[in-house]
Amino acid sequence: MKLRALLVFALLAAAPAVLPQQTQTAPAEAPAFPSKVELVTVDAVVVDAKGRAVPGLTQADFTVLEGGVPQTITSFEAVQLPAESAAPPLARRLPFSTNQSPEARPGRTFVIVFDDIHLSIAQAQRAKAAVVGFLRTGARPGDRVSLVATGGGAWWSVRMPEGRDTLVAILKRLDGRYVPDSSPDRITDWEALRIMAYDDPEVGYAVKRRFDAYGVHGGERNGDRQYADTRGTGSATGIIDFYVRSRAQEAYLKAVSRRRITLSVMTRALRSLADSRGRKAMVLVSQGFVFEPDFTEMKDLVETSLRVNVPVYFIDTRGLQALPDFMTAEVKAAFDVQDTVAVLADITREAEGSEAIALDTGGFVIKNTNDLESGILRVSAESQAYYLLGYAPSDPRRDGKYRRIEVRLARGKAKDLKVRARRGYYAPRDGGPPVAKPAADPAITRALDSPFERREVPLRVAAYTFDEGVLEKSIVMVATEIDVRDVAFRSEDGRFKGELAFLLEAQHRETGEVYYDDQKIEMALLPETRNSLARTWYLFTRDLTLPKGGYQVKVVVRDLGTGRIGSVTHDFEVPDPSSFHISSPILADTLQEKAADDTRPPRPVLQVRRTFAPGARLYVQYGVLGAAKDPSTRMPKVAGGYEIRRADGWVLKTGSPTPIRPSSLGALTRFHGITLAGAAPGDYELVLRARDEIAGRTVEVREPFQIGEVSAERAPAAASSGPR
Repeated sequence: MKLRALLVFALLAAAPAVLPQQTQTAPAEAPAFPSKVELVTVDAVVVDAKGRAVPGLTQADFTVLEGGVPQTITSFEAVQLPAESAAPPLARRLPFSTNQSPEARPGRTFVIVFDDIHLSIAQAQRAKAAVVGFLRTGARPGDRVSLVATGGGAWWSVRMPEGRDTLVAILKRLDGRYVPDSSPDRITDWEALRIMAYDDPEVGYAVKRRFDAYGVHGGERNGDRQYADTRGTGSATGIIDFYVRSRAQEAYLKAVSRRRITLSVMTRALRSLADSRGRKAMVLVSQGFVFEPDFTEMKDLVETSLRVNVPVYFIDTRGLQALPDFMTAEVKAAFDVQDTVAVLADITREAEGSEAIALDTGGFVIKNTNDLESGILRVSAESQAYYLLGYAPSDPRRDGKYRRIEVRLARGKAKDLKVRARRGYYAPRDGGPPVAKPAADPAITRALDSPFERREVPLRVAAYTFDEGVLEKSIVMVATEIDVRDVAFRSEDGRFKGELAFLLEAQHRETGEVYYDDQKIEMALLPETRNSLARTWYLFTRDLTLPKGGYQVKVVVRDLGTGRIGSVTHDFEVPDPSSFHISSPILADTLQEKAADDTRPPRPVLQVRRTFAPGARLYVQYGVLGAAKDPSTRMPKVAGGYEIRRADGWVLKTGSPTPIRPSSLGALTRFHGITLAGAAPGDYELVLRARDEIAGRTVEVREPFQIGEVSAERAPAAASSGPR
């Protein structure tokens, strides 16, 4: 399972659990509960006989009951998406990401759980085709979609339609990890559950008869007599054959392990949606798992789903169900009719747990069909129109108990329509025993997992690929600018002290491998430094050594003094280190200070922001990598030039190609100082070109930037890779 910050800082375990100063933030030990129970909000979907969402209903058409008692609906909102929505033009992709961009109108949120540990290879192929269909026709512009693989191969969030191709590429590399047991003495998960959890003698006796029919004699398996021979002895009432029990125990432990992983991943993904608004849904794409009422992880999942108001939909990838392979005509032994009927019944029981989750949380089940794509598209179709019903419970007790909800339609509407809504919720609890603080900070974990960004701490993040590392990997610097003006500094010994928790996680698109870094930033600032930082953003960098490919990096920063959290997601590409390419350019309007005897060329201050004041001087530095070398001199021959273009294509500046002089080791670095005098405010693009004169190759990169008011934002005062 993906270990997304299960470690989340030992340093935070000792820090006080101070919560962000926001009304929507939950206690650290539990997911947020919508509206703090003073107002319970229920998402209701009304569908017709064909499963189509029904719009146009009013508050008077609904009745909400809690514990059988009618409640007064105090808020009502009917949400209807247009039948068709043209995709907006794709936003220009900036070389950095920020959590301070204007928030777009919220769309729907879908979490697709690709349960690869419960998918065979064949089922995974059908599942992938269905999910791709959903991404192409079910998800609409503005929707947020997260793809989570229970086996740990993916936890990736995108906004549609920009991220569609990325999710499709990730899906292609995912595969089923479940290997069905085809041995003669196989035991189904349901049989194993009945034998081990309930000591069911009837099931044990049925399995024993099947083993006898197969010729499995008292433990003969793969030619080894591992257990005593009990052939012909049968099973006395209430006594389960020793070998049957041993096989059941083996199957049960494996099934419990798979189930626990899947449910834990789903619960964690649900918790990450606690602070988000709008229509949310989780889609479990799986062959499903058995129902065990006392299974703790299942209870936790259902409770979390109800608290965060996210229904779970189950898409059964087994498709149309037939007799299993071990009961086909190729099997030499005949079966009793009663055993055939029992096996057919078992097939329906193998997914009862996942079905129960869907029904208990307000979702639905798609099963017994090979048309999985149509099933998963129903999840999107039914959220085209839905209703938000809010009420203040007539039972005000905060006892943490489960409250059953029922949503009904008025008599005149109920005949041909069906309402789907969650069946209940858990009231909050006042007092009660203290909850031990977990080792991982749950607020940071939720921010890390969430497809949404936290905005309390303003952030900007960029990734710079500068040079080749080792083993065909590149050195990538992840640079984060943090607005520390609202950090809870305290005055001690003539300095201002404050602490930030910093977490970085980068996932490789092609392999799913995760790269992780966490730090505690301890600041002890002189008054003049703090004054400077009040007008700037603090730069904090971390170096990663990464193979080529696409990445999604998530950065989470928490002010340990106030509990405020900022998070931002940034996608970037790492080129093939052996290819001919230009390293990530640094664009800045400030140069690093140099000592009087420093003879090195000027270097721009590393900064993430890309807005420069009118008339400023733009400093640019980049390297050229992978160029061929002259056999006689062992040195490359590369020429570089540039253009600055306005958004409408008008060329502001041109730098004709000139040779880039290599260093004594053959390194190629180019520095430009370009005045922006006379350039009107607006969007611009820096086009850098390099030509390999030996190999006859040309490479080009485009770097967008803006000319406009910088206001208080300038190059960071703390341009370092560690705290000051």
